[in-house]
Amino acid sequence: MKELWEILKRFASGDESIDKSTFKTIRTLLGSFALYATIAVAVAIIVYAIIIRNRDEDHLAKSRKTIVGVIIGYSVGVISILGFLEVAYQIWSGDINKYYWMFIGLIALMIVGIVVTLILKKKQIKAYKWVALAFAVAFVVYAIALAFSVPAIDDDYAPLDGQNWQMTVVTVVLVAVIVALSVLGGKKDDGYDAKALTYGAICVALAYALSYIKFFSLPQGGSVTFASMLPIILYSYMFGTRRGLVVGVVYGMLQFIQSPQFYQPMQALLDYPIAFGALGVAGIARKIPFIKGKMLAEFAVGATVAILLRYFAHVVSGYYVFSSWAMEGYTAVSWAFVYNMFVFADLAIVLVIGILALSTKTLRRTIVEAQQ
Repeated sequence: MKELWEILKRFASGDESIDKSTFKTIRTLLGSFALYATIAVAVAIIVYAIIIRNRDEDHLAKSRKTIVGVIIGYSVGVISILGFLEVAYQIWSGDINKYYWMFIGLIALMIVGIVVTLILKKKQIKAYKWVALAFAVAFVVYAIALAFSVPAIDDDYAPLDGQNWQMTVVTVVLVAVIVALSVLGGKKDDGYDAKALTYGAICVALAYALSYIKFFSLPQGGSVTFASMLPIILYSYMFGTRRGLVVGVVYGMLQFIQSPQFYQPMQALLDYPIAFGALGVAGIARKIPFIKGKMLAEFAVGATVAILLRYFAHVVSGYYVFSSWAMEGYTAVSWAFVYNMFVFADLAIVLVIGILALSTKTLRRTIVEAQQ
């Protein structure tokens, strides 16, 4: 924190020696601070909940509202501050292109839709479902328009002649599989109550903070982080695949803000909302008969299925958009499969940490209570 404070003082004083690497250091330090702060907030809330668990119902009701407000406010604050810093950094360093803002518009549409829907539901306005549907349709139409009206930033990133339609068909099939799994793994009453909203906010904030702890990053995008996918996967396991899909897409959009890699519109959709939205189907394993009720097996199978779907999203993007960047000795297909194998390192980290965490009685009890 001392290093961060010194850099911020230099920045505020107009120190001209601050360069791109210094700005990057600020991002990294703030990301690490956000991680520890998020963990501290989560622990504090758990301790507070334990202390007040035997109070009367009126007191508990007021406390729950306070906790929900604190978590949502904190989560929005963390994401807003880090997101603003990322956008400022991209603008200042000149690393973004004109199409970046089109994708930001898609993100803004999604956020406004979610916020408006939640407000209407909170006010018990019955039309909130139709409003949510209208925003969902607008989001899909915007994404389709973006995919088919915006060219690649360079010919090297454009699909080869005749492959545009192939990429579209494969992407549609992949999205259909993800949506089908989310529907099959969900429940009819998968609405967003206070509990689901609270956990969703803290899981997205924690995942976003964890994504700053990177073991390494790849040149054309992709990195291995310290279990940044785990909160989204656990959320899907706890609250179902329908809610998980929404939270995964939100997280994918935030990943674009954090590390925007926009070379071709379909590639951006595949590598962000589709790939990370796939994490939301992790809860599908709760529907598999022969492992139903076995928490560790359900988690491991669900996480593997979800991350494999993310892997295939990146492979499709890699084959059609990054084929010209294949290393010598590899075909476009083999290079897409090899390059994106970093996802399996992430899978291994998620499984190890997730299984260790689920071995504790406290977390297991929390999950059981959330699923009720």
